[in-house]
Amino acid sequence: MISDVEDSTGAIDRGDYKSVNMVGAASIVAVLNACEKLSVPFMFGGDGGVVIVPPDQLKAAKARLGALQDNSPSLFGLTLRAAAIPVAELRKVGRDVQVCKFKLMGENHLAMFTGGGLELADQWLKAEGDDRFHLKPDEAGRSLDLEGLSCRWQPLKSLSGVMLTVIVQNSRQGTTSQLSHAIAKILGRSINDFAPVQNTNLKLGSVFSKSFSMERAALKSTKGRYMAYLWTVFTALAQRFADKGNKTLGHYIPEKYRNEMKANTDFRKFDGALRMVIDVTETQAGALEELLEEGYQSGQLTYGTWRSDSALMTCLLFDMAQSLHVHFIDGSDGGYTRAAKAMKARIKETAIRKGSR
Repeated sequence: MISDVEDSTGAIDRGDYKSVNMVGAASIVAVLNACEKLSVPFMFGGDGGVVIVPPDQLKAAKARLGALQDNSPSLFGLTLRAAAIPVAELRKVGRDVQVCKFKLMGENHLAMFTGGGLELADQWLKAEGDDRFHLKPDEAGRSLDLEGLSCRWQPLKSLSGVMLTVIVQNSRQGTTSQLSHAIAKILGRSINDFAPVQNTNLKLGSVFSKSFSMERAALKSTKGRYMAYLWTVFTALAQRFADKGNKTLGHYIPEKYRNEMKANTDFRKFDGALRMVIDVTETQAGALEELLEEGYQSGQLTYGTWRSDSALMTCLLFDMAQSLHVHFIDGSDGGYTRAAKAMKARIKETAIRKGSR
């Protein structure tokens, strides 16, 4: 299952980048809830997501994702594209979807993908005039379940000066390992030290903020309009009370939860391209971009970056009692979307160069 917000760049230009992230995360949680207790691989892309669904859960996943597609304009003011693309179809044209687990804290994991299948699936999803795999209206269910989707935190302010969003796609085998070593040398410490989430920039937002209004919209389908409002306000005030006094409230233990949050984010991931959102100094950002430009000019890779002063976090809360929660990170002002746009421009430039030879 793969999804994408239509004209996400236009939405970001209008200042709706948080809504774009919310819909992208919603497309994942809708499918995960359809799969019930199964642990299935997923990845957040900023303006969309991908979930690998077993055949016996496909019908339910289509119904839930189709319901989100139908309701996205009214709930979030955005149009969602969605498709169910069989891995077998990707393999017919020489691509694959290979998955490995990246362990976070406790029983939480991220999925990492190789094989080139996701890149092609994304192209098929966005190809005009090709709707072979797009979800059909009669596949959409009436039940929309976005339970667990949350976005209560203020933007994560950079503590070093630059929140750098990076996408790198290698052109030559072996480049990833070399690039990782080069990046580590520039940073000078473990990449985990440059994660966007730190104790000093974790601040809860106001219950009247747009983030909370989007969380209420996500809960409206299962709790109803008024109950969604009351539930969101009540739990937000309770969380704020617990945080302020560092008090345990049910399964919510503020210090423990914050430490888990720092570890359970997707600020670095791989889906055929290396994707990162890291908090670095101006000097480090310049050195990283210079390194990537050298690699691009030598034909080893293509890349896109985006600089901002903060990052956004959207949360999936599976089971607080079991500490099962994962947090999606994107650079503010549309970090991944902007970086992808810059990378596509370089790919186009490379194609023009080759064509002129």
